[in-house]
Amino acid sequence: MSAMSGSGGAQIIDGRALADRFRAEIRRDVEQLKARGRTVSLDAVLVDGEPGAKSSARIYAENQKAGCAELGIEYRLHVLPHTATYEDIAGRVLLLSAEERVTAIMVHMPLPEGIDPYRVQSLIDPAKDVEGVNPANIGNVVYDRSSLVPCTALAVMKMVDSTGVELRGSEVVCVGASNIVGKPVAILMMQREATVHSCNKYTQDLAAMTRQADVLVVAAGKAGLIAADMVKAGAVVIDVGINRTVDPATGKKRVVGDVSFDEVRAVAGWISPVPGGVGPVTVAMLLRNTVDAARP
Repeated sequence: MSAMSGSGGAQIIDGRALADRFRAEIRRDVEQLKARGRTVSLDAVLVDGEPGAKSSARIYAENQKAGCAELGIEYRLHVLPHTATYEDIAGRVLLLSAEERVTAIMVHMPLPEGIDPYRVQSLIDPAKDVEGVNPANIGNVVYDRSSLVPCTALAVMKMVDSTGVELRGSEVVCVGASNIVGKPVAILMMQREATVHSCNKYTQDLAAMTRQADVLVVAAGKAGLIAADMVKAGAVVIDVGINRTVDPATGKKRVVGDVSFDEVRAVAGWISPVPGGVGPVTVAMLLRNTVDAARP
């Protein structure tokens, strides 16, 4: 079980430890593919920010390059200027999709104002779409076909599996219904024969719903949304939220999830922290998908 015990309360699902385990598996798979003459690579498209400033996307891309190098994955970053138009970005994505040597593609967000990410993501070859954002891959999740699953949704499933909890017959509540987290997580849970409830900001008496959950997945984007009295004793709680707040006591900026961690930890059986939970596993799942896309 990839959970980390703490003194009192829930076991912490250590995302960094899980990610390390997955990276070791990925490294072995890369070596095996290379031994068979298959190159594993990731091509990423980045529209750079204003000159003179290093964007968060650029920092992420640099970290991504280092992570790929560690596992033996080639990383090619295609940088477009901040003045890039839809035609510029679409052209580069279509070119990469058509190139035989390219096996894995992702597009860094955000895109320039006025450019619809959906239109760009729809152009990625579904077989090379390692973030699972092409509508064809979202559809394949619904039909339970072999496809590249959205990375965060896949990370959530891996984290739940790490607890050893049986999903078949369990009550699962997903708070938040985004296209890349809430909806695919709900579908993946259904495929595992769980009973799934999908909630949103219009759900009446949210607390009554969440208290039913054996597994509670929260991806609503609202800091502190889930309190202890909203959680069933012994439940698995996966916090996908990333909210940047200011600590009223110190005035320092910090990142918190959608779950009131300290309170809920006293009630839950397992809980993922923010940071150090879903985030590292999501990055590992991107690399997992990159390897899978490279298979003949």
